[in-house]
Amino acid sequence: MSAYRCLDVPVHFLRTAWTGLLWLVYGTEEEDEEETVNSMSATSPTPKQVEVWLQENQEWFEDYFLKNGSKKLVQRWIESHKGEMIGSGPNNFGLKPALSPSTQRRVTYAQLSNSKSRTNSQSDEKTDNNNEEANPIRPRSGSRQYLRQDFAKARSRTLFNTWASPSPACTDNDDPDQDSGPTSPRDPSNCRRGQLRRASTVPPERHSISMLSLLLEPKVRLPHRTSITNEAKLELRSTDERQFFLALVKDISQDLNLDSLREKISTNVGILVNSERTSLFLLEGPKGREMLVSKPHRFASEIRESNNGSKGISQWQERGVMLSPGEGFVGRVAETGQTLRIESPGEVPKDVETLIGLQVRSVLCLPIRNSDDDIIGVCQVTNKVSGSRFTEHDEKLIETYLTFCGIGINNAQLFDTYMKEYDRNRKLLEVAHDLFEEQTCLDNVVQKIMQRAQSLLKCERCSVMLVKDPTAETITFSKVFDLPSTLHNGHSNNPVCCTGDVKLSNGIIEHVASTGDTLNIYDAQNDPRFDKELDKATGFHTRSILCMPVRDNKYQIIGVAQILNRTDGFPFDENDEQLFEAFTIFCGLGINNTLMYNEVEKAMARQKVALEVLSYHACSTSQEVDVLKISRLPQIQALGMTRFDFDDFKLDADEMVKASLRLYMDLGLLQKFKIDPEAMTRFLLTVRKNYRPVAYHNFRHAFNVQQAMFAVLQNTSVVHYLTEPEQLSLLVGCLCHDLDHRGTNNAFQEKSQSPLSQLYGSKATMEYHHFNHTVMILSSQGHNIFGNMPAEQYSEVMNVLKHAILATDLALHFKVRSQFFDLVRGGRQNWRTSQHKELLRGMLMTACDVAASTKPWRIQHKIAELVTSEFFDQGDKERNELKIEPTTMFDRNRKDELPQMQLGFIDGVCLPLYESLVKVSPMFTTMLEGVRSNRKRWNELNEQRKRKKSTSEISKLNIC
Repeated sequence: MSAYRCLDVPVHFLRTAWTGLLWLVYGTEEEDEEETVNSMSATSPTPKQVEVWLQENQEWFEDYFLKNGSKKLVQRWIESHKGEMIGSGPNNFGLKPALSPSTQRRVTYAQLSNSKSRTNSQSDEKTDNNNEEANPIRPRSGSRQYLRQDFAKARSRTLFNTWASPSPACTDNDDPDQDSGPTSPRDPSNCRRGQLRRASTVPPERHSISMLSLLLEPKVRLPHRTSITNEAKLELRSTDERQFFLALVKDISQDLNLDSLREKISTNVGILVNSERTSLFLLEGPKGREMLVSKPHRFASEIRESNNGSKGISQWQERGVMLSPGEGFVGRVAETGQTLRIESPGEVPKDVETLIGLQVRSVLCLPIRNSDDDIIGVCQVTNKVSGSRFTEHDEKLIETYLTFCGIGINNAQLFDTYMKEYDRNRKLLEVAHDLFEEQTCLDNVVQKIMQRAQSLLKCERCSVMLVKDPTAETITFSKVFDLPSTLHNGHSNNPVCCTGDVKLSNGIIEHVASTGDTLNIYDAQNDPRFDKELDKATGFHTRSILCMPVRDNKYQIIGVAQILNRTDGFPFDENDEQLFEAFTIFCGLGINNTLMYNEVEKAMARQKVALEVLSYHACSTSQEVDVLKISRLPQIQALGMTRFDFDDFKLDADEMVKASLRLYMDLGLLQKFKIDPEAMTRFLLTVRKNYRPVAYHNFRHAFNVQQAMFAVLQNTSVVHYLTEPEQLSLLVGCLCHDLDHRGTNNAFQEKSQSPLSQLYGSKATMEYHHFNHTVMILSSQGHNIFGNMPAEQYSEVMNVLKHAILATDLALHFKVRSQFFDLVRGGRQNWRTSQHKELLRGMLMTACDVAASTKPWRIQHKIAELVTSEFFDQGDKERNELKIEPTTMFDRNRKDELPQMQLGFIDGVCLPLYESLVKVSPMFTTMLEGVRSNRKRWNELNEQRKRKKSTSEISKLNIC
C-alpha cells in the first residue's frame, strides 16, 4: 500500500493498469478480471516495474487516463500539484493541457473549488457529461460583444489567478480572429490592456468602472503553494521525524493567506503532538484594545452534519470566540508570555469544557511570537489521543514549531495589511470615479458613496444626513439617507431616503452637526448621548458608532455621516477614522458639486423663464403689426433711398419701418424666399423695439446703414458678385448689426467686466451679442423670416449673416483689410472664390457702417456730434464708475478737439477703404468724393481751432 500511496492513485486504477500491462507484455488471451488478477499475482510484478513500463509507454497511459480517469481523480491530482501547475510550462507532467489557445480562459482557485463541490454531489461519469453541456468552452474573440461582456466581469474576477497554459503544438494558430492569449502566467492585466488596444471600439461608459477595476489590478501574486496530505504527514512522522518536522515547516512557509495558514497550523500542531483538538488565537484589533480571536473552523458545518449535529464540533470551532488578554488561561498566556500546562481535569472550568465541546483531561497553552519576540497569539492544545498527558517533549516540540509559525503569521499579516491598503486605495479611486461620473442626482451620488463606504469599512449600517441650515439654533436635516447591510439584522440593501425638514432626536448626530467634532463611540449602549429608543423602533442593535461632519469646499458643515457596527465585532479604530474621513471629504465634494449643479439648473430655468417674459415684452404687438399692414408704403424712388447722399434724418421711426418693408418688397426678396409679409413686418417692428434709445447706435443708425447697403447694391457692380441669399443676409445684417447696443464699446465691456464680456469674451464682445440677439428674435414665434428656406440655404444665410455682423468690429477690420487692399491693388481678386467674396462682404459692411462720413456736410457734422456725445457719456462712466481716465476720444474735457479726432478717423479708416472700393467698382467714387469733401471741412475747422488756441496762449503770455 505504501507504493500505491506514493503513486497517489486509487488501487482499482493500478489493478486495471496492471491488467493492460500484462496483456501487452505476455500476450495473454482475453480473460475475465479475476483470472487476470490471479495471473498478475502469479507473475508478481513489482510496483517499480509497473512504473517503469508506464513511463516508457506514456501515450498509452495518457489515452487510458483520458478514457477511464474519474473527475475525482483529476481533482485530487490538481490539488496535489497546484504549485507545479502555476509555475510550470505546458506538458510538464505528460498530460495535455485542458484548454487550447482558441479556447483559453482564466482558471482561478475559486473556480477549482466550485468544481470540486459540484463533483462531490454527483457521480463521476454524470458530472463529466453535465459539465460539458453546462459550461461549453467558446473561443476568445476581439468582437465588441465579447469585450463588453469581458469588461462587465472584471470586478468578479478572483484577485489571484493564472492563465491555463497552452501546449506548444497548439500555439501555431494562424487564425487572426482568435486570440491565443499569453503562453506564460504573466500579468493578466497587461493582456487585457493589449486586447483593449487591439479592439476596434471603446467599451460603453457603463463599463468604465469595470475598466478602472481592471487597470487597478494588483501585480503582486501569492507565491506558489505546495501542499502535502495529512496521510503523508502521518507516514513521515512514523518513518523520519526530522523530515516530518521539515515538511510541517515547509507546509506553512509560503502560505500568505491568513485563514488557510490558521487551518494549517492548527492541523499540523495536532499531528505533531497527536492531540484531539487544537485552537489558535491571534491578537487582533487596534493598539491598546487588542482581542484574542479564534476564527470559526472552516469545516465546522460539515463536521457537525457528519455527527448529526450533536458531537464532534464545539461552539468554539463553529462560531469562533474573542477573549481579552488576561481573560481565562488563554488570556493569561497572552498577557504573561508564559507556557501553561494543565494536567488535572478539575482545573478546567465546566463552561470552558462546554465551549470546547470536549471533556478536558489536559491542556497545553503556548504563546506565539514574531521575529521581534512580540506576542501575536496563543496556541491551545487539548487532550492527547492516546489519553496520556502532554510532556515536556511535546511542549518543546510545539514551542519550536511555533517559532516558525510566528514568522509565517507575521508575514501573512503584513501581506493582509498590504492588500487591505491596496483595496482601500482602489475603493477611494472608484469613489472619485463615481463622483465624476454622476454629478446630476444627489440621491445617486450619496447612495454610491454609502455603498462604497459600507463595502470598504465593513460596517452594518451607513447613514448620511444633510443639514438644512448649519447656523440655526435647532439642527434640522433636509434629507436623511440610510443604507442598512444585507448581512445583518434582516435588513435589505435598499437605501432609505427621507426628505423634508427632519428633526432627529439623536444627541450624537446633533453634537457633530453643531460642533464639527468627530465621535468614535466604542460602546453606544452605555453612552448617554445615544437614544436607545431608536434601536427599539428599528430592531437594530447598535454596538459602536463612528460619526463625522461632512464639509463643502468652503469647510462649512453641510451634513453628517455615520457608520454603525463593524461586521467583525470590533469597535472602529484609528484606521477606520482616517478612511472614513476620506469618504466624508469625497462625500462633501460630491454633494457640493451636485448642489451646485442643481443651482445652475435652477438658474438656467429662471433664465429661460425670464427670457420668455422679456421676449414677449420685447416683441412687437399684434396691434402694431395690424396698423402697419393697412398703412400705405412709400415709394423708394420718392424717398431717394437709392442715392448715396440720402438724408439720414429725413424719416421718423414709423416711416423707417415702412421704407424698410418696401425695400425688401422692391428687391423681390419676399417672393424669392417665400417670406410672409406679416412675418417681415413683425420682424422689422421687433428689431426697432430692441434698439436702445442711445445717442447714436440706435434704430436710425441701423436703418441708415441698411439704406447705404441698398444704395451700393443698386448702383455698383458688386451686386453681380453676390447671390440673392447673400444680398438678403447683408441687408438684414445691416439692420441688426447694432441690436441692443448700450452706448459703450468693447473696451468698456472688458474694463468693467460686464456680464456681456464674461459671456462672449473680450474679442468682438458687442458684435457677438448683436448676432445672438438677432438669432433670438428670429427664433421667436412668428419672426423667422428665413423659415421657409431649404435647410442648406438656411444654413448659408445664417453663416453670411453672422460674418456680416461680426465684420462691423473695427478691430477685426484692421486685421483683414490689408489682404483686401493687396488683392485690389494688384488686380488679383476673384470674387467667385469664397475667401475673396468673404473679404468683399466684410469691406462692404464696414463701408456702409461708416457711410455717414460720405454724406453731405450738414448730415455728417450732425452725426459726428451724436457719435461724440455717446463717446463722452462712456468717458464719464469710465471716470466716475471705473475710476480711470478716459482716452482723448472719450474725454468730455477735450471736446474742442473734435475736428482733429474726425480727421484721424477719416484718414485711418474711411479714405483707405473707399479708395480700395473704387478699384472694385468706379461707382464708389461718389462716396470717396463725399469723404474727401468732409475731410476738407474738418481740416478747416481744425486749423481754426489751432489758430484760436495759439491766440489764446499768446494772450495768456501777454497778461503774464
